[in-house]
Amino acid sequence: MADKRKITVIGGGVGGYTAAIKAARLGADVILIEKDLLGGTCLNRGCIPTKALLQAAEVVQTIEEAPLFGIRCDDHRIDFTAVAKRKDAVVGQLRTGVASLLKRRRIKMVSGTAFFKDASTVEIKETGQKLESDNIIVTSGSQPGRIALEGSDAPGVLDSDQVLELTELPQSLVIIGGGVVGVEFAQIFKQLGAAITLLEMMPTLIPGADREIAQALEKSLSEAGIEVVTQIAVKKIGRRKGQHKVAFEHAGHLKNVSAEKVILAVGRKPNTAGLGLDRIGLGHNNGTITVNEQMQTNIPHIYGAGDAVGGLMLAHKAMAEGEYAAAGIMGGKTAVKPKEIPNCIYTSPEVASVGMTEAQAAQFHDIEAVRFPFTACAKALLMNRTFGMVKIVAEKKFGQVLGVHIIGPHATDMIAEAVLGMSLEMTVDELAQAVHPHPTLSEAVMEAGQMFCGGAAHLP
Repeated sequence: MADKRKITVIGGGVGGYTAAIKAARLGADVILIEKDLLGGTCLNRGCIPTKALLQAAEVVQTIEEAPLFGIRCDDHRIDFTAVAKRKDAVVGQLRTGVASLLKRRRIKMVSGTAFFKDASTVEIKETGQKLESDNIIVTSGSQPGRIALEGSDAPGVLDSDQVLELTELPQSLVIIGGGVVGVEFAQIFKQLGAAITLLEMMPTLIPGADREIAQALEKSLSEAGIEVVTQIAVKKIGRRKGQHKVAFEHAGHLKNVSAEKVILAVGRKPNTAGLGLDRIGLGHNNGTITVNEQMQTNIPHIYGAGDAVGGLMLAHKAMAEGEYAAAGIMGGKTAVKPKEIPNCIYTSPEVASVGMTEAQAAQFHDIEAVRFPFTACAKALLMNRTFGMVKIVAEKKFGQVLGVHIIGPHATDMIAEAVLGMSLEMTVDELAQAVHPHPTLSEAVMEAGQMFCGGAAHLP
């Protein structure tokens, strides 16, 4: 052990524990520090618990649609306490699994709040324990953002962490913020029986997404009974007759909407305060750690990954960056490729994308964009999930795929094909010629490719 490279990982979320496992597999002596729960935001307060709730919502949707398939499920009811209990059980099982993986790799776990004593030493605030190492990887994650708004700190005004602690279903909710977190919570609670108003300051939901896809999602949510209001400015949150009242400006008029609870889904910020970045001269921008393509900071033996380094705050991005950082320390030559990182939203219909939007691609290339609707996909019809499309943006001259955007059933699964293809510089000809199984949803991706090459088989 004496001649092994020693690596300290700060943060036991998905970026941190994957970095630790990768480093240990490559022969390093690894210490992993976590001040809260192993698995971080994703496992405990993000990806996993929200998807458990979304799965419950999907079961409700399936039951409600059952008569269409000739099956009756009368008198069903929703037990939200049981829904929350299952969510917690899934989280607990996965957290135990991660702990087992770390133990198997002989990774030492240290519980406590870490900060830099100096550039090579991490100290644990609660115990004073000092840990020296050859390399340090900072994967300290993020925390929910808050807005400076009158009434935003009142009881019953919840951030994304606090929402997941609910054991009783609110009758009504106002959700401030129409990004990924906001739209997922809107659909969860609407499907489980709450009245939902979703407020977004930008012209469309999920800002940054392909505009056409964002508009399609907004249409779907509205058709599901969610009141969506965009281009608003929230003024304050008040309290009246046991309800929260959100005042906002829309189209030049001051309006109000009341609900039992309010969710603030206004983004997240890197959780780096207290690490002592300035003490050791570690480069950052308002707390977002600056790294190069190899995840290396301005201090060569210190690396960063995940939400702490900004960009898309996605679990799979954090995992990839954590592994790249560990591999780089151990002598590997890897680099993150931002254009090939997929973005996923687990609503129904799901939304997934990789690469450039149509508007972004048009700024740099002579492009063509095509759309293949799920109404023309046999498997989607069998599933009664025909809303949506596969949209491909490609460069005209050589046919290189620049972006793939999907809204529809299992979009988050299907996007993996596009990620792999784009990493190999796939052309639309190659996509169109790849034989896809029938009947499957994946045929929609193939047929979208065929539309660049003379026409799709199942469109006129």
